[in-house]
Amino acid sequence: MSDTPISRGGRALALSLIVAAAAVSGACQRTPSPDAATDATDTAPIAVRAPFDAMLSVVNNSGAIRFDGTIGDDPTKARIEQSLLSAYGPGRATGDIVVDKAARPPKWIEGLAGFLKIFEPSVGAAVRFEGDRIVLSGQVALDQRRALRAAAESAFPGARLQGLFEIPAETPAAGTIAPEVLAKSLNQMPVKFDSGGGNVSVDSLDLVAQAADSIRAAPSGTRLLIVGPVVATADAGNDMFLSKQRAEALKVQLILNGVSPASIETRGWGQNPDGTQVEGATPPPEGAAMRFELVK
Repeated sequence: MSDTPISRGGRALALSLIVAAAAVSGACQRTPSPDAATDATDTAPIAVRAPFDAMLSVVNNSGAIRFDGTIGDDPTKARIEQSLLSAYGPGRATGDIVVDKAARPPKWIEGLAGFLKIFEPSVGAAVRFEGDRIVLSGQVALDQRRALRAAAESAFPGARLQGLFEIPAETPAAGTIAPEVLAKSLNQMPVKFDSGGGNVSVDSLDLVAQAADSIRAAPSGTRLLIVGPVVATADAGNDMFLSKQRAEALKVQLILNGVSPASIETRGWGQNPDGTQVEGATPPPEGAAMRFELVK
């Protein structure tokens, strides 16, 4: 039998089919299988987070208790919540505790329940636990600070007690420091404030306690004017307000450390004694430092 001849058109069609098949085959070989993609994902390095100290903050705001914290596991979270419930009763303390496995076990957990029961009546106070540091802040009378320090020393042996836990020395004899020397030394005191805010930084509370010791050693009748620090902005009125707010915050902390309220006046930068703004007054570009002046 003789072969059937293939027409020119038939040969062209057959060649096209062969080329198409080759292209499909190559595409299949280039496309990774789902398993291969999964394997690549599984072998990608996982970032390991650095451990950090567990933290708990408790604030008594006019009897309303607010807490927040970060803890490493659920059992520890449950213990903290039980300590808060035991100290404040149901429904009085509100807040949130986040569980993060990177948080180290808290060193303060064992003594927490007992300390919170003593801290409970401290209206206006705040306490923060973090690592081996326990910081007391807010508005706490001196005798109450002494009681809280004693409780903290008993509940948390070896902890670093900071902020208002630092108790000022006993009242020095009046007249042991000249008013002019007092003003000069106070103006060299690097008190810090919260960035953009009016509160004295927790890190500066020890320094404020030392300043209070010096003020109480001045002769009876010594009076001081505090002008709060500020950095210049486009809003001179707000600059004056923030300066005044910081001066008031420092005055409060000095009073808490035993200084007589009558011995301290406050004013904002660029503010007249009657509270109005000095016309055209603007802080220098580098900012205005806190200033103490003797009131004659």
